[in-house]
Amino acid sequence: MPKLTENALSKEIKSRSLSRVYFLYGEEDFLIRTYTDKIIEAAVGSERDMNFVKYTDAPPSQELSDYLESIPFLSDYKCVLIEDLELDLLDAAEQKAYLALLDNIPESSVLIIAQLHIDPLLFDAKKGKSKPKKLLDAAAKNGVSCELKFLPTAKVAGLVIRRFERAGCRLSEDNAFFLAEECGRSLTVLENETDKLTAYKKGGEITREDIEALVPKRVDAGIYTLSDAIFAGQTDKAYEILNELIIQGYEPHSVFAVMSGYFTDLYRAKLALLAGKNSTEAAAMLNYPPNRSFAMRNAFAKAGKLSLRYLADCICVMYETNRLLNSSRADRRILTEKCIAEISLLRH
Repeated sequence: MPKLTENALSKEIKSRSLSRVYFLYGEEDFLIRTYTDKIIEAAVGSERDMNFVKYTDAPPSQELSDYLESIPFLSDYKCVLIEDLELDLLDAAEQKAYLALLDNIPESSVLIIAQLHIDPLLFDAKKGKSKPKKLLDAAAKNGVSCELKFLPTAKVAGLVIRRFERAGCRLSEDNAFFLAEECGRSLTVLENETDKLTAYKKGGEITREDIEALVPKRVDAGIYTLSDAIFAGQTDKAYEILNELIIQGYEPHSVFAVMSGYFTDLYRAKLALLAGKNSTEAAAMLNYPPNRSFAMRNAFAKAGKLSLRYLADCICVMYETNRLLNSSRADRRILTEKCIAEISLLRH
């Protein structure tokens, strides 16, 4: 079955004619959780004790198969949820068993694979031979796959305005756009920040001053500050910023993704500077979309003070960290902190 859009996924769930497999992934973890809950509700309703099981790690394939093969109790379906299924972490026999299992799920069972903390780029079509892509392809062949991305700013702003209205507060359209961008359009972060603002204001108009006072700067700004701390040899400050971002609701993997993207921008900017190009030329040559051209301008302003060798070494550290994040059971925060420590030891 081809990849479904969010609207098509919603319609299928409402029809209650469910597929055998749902593979949900993407950058918007709030929507992944929302549609996971809707699928479970459509599959088993209130009969969850006898017909539903959740795993936060890959169960043995035989255990999973036995449950899916069992008969539903007073329900149309049995339902299994696996969060963050990483095929790379299984041995070769289990990898093969999981891929075969996806071909043989009975019509009376529903398997949900919700990839909440796994980089969606791992499932990119250009990486068809990778283990994550094989898992996606096998799931999609036997059911439904849906990539849930951040919503457009305008749609997020509309949701925010309605949420404030339900809490007895008002928010202008301009400030709704501002808040959406400050939270990186993440609905998880926005939920936390709107609750904070409504609790503080207790009704009435939410102003720009309220937002600037109470809402932390978005992760991009935090990463720039964190990186500046690393460049200045202020490792303790870098750890403090990382801790603040995690407290704000950002996952360590997401922080690392933004940080590695920034260092990649710096490396590209350094190469462009050495080739005698300006930021506009570099952004065009590297196919940066118009709304990302600012990233190259920011990188140009910083890259001149950093050596090419230093930036290349940083990229090597981040490559290894990314490999571990996607193939190791180690704590993601510890891996991100280790990355910061290793970069801090490099000389620029």
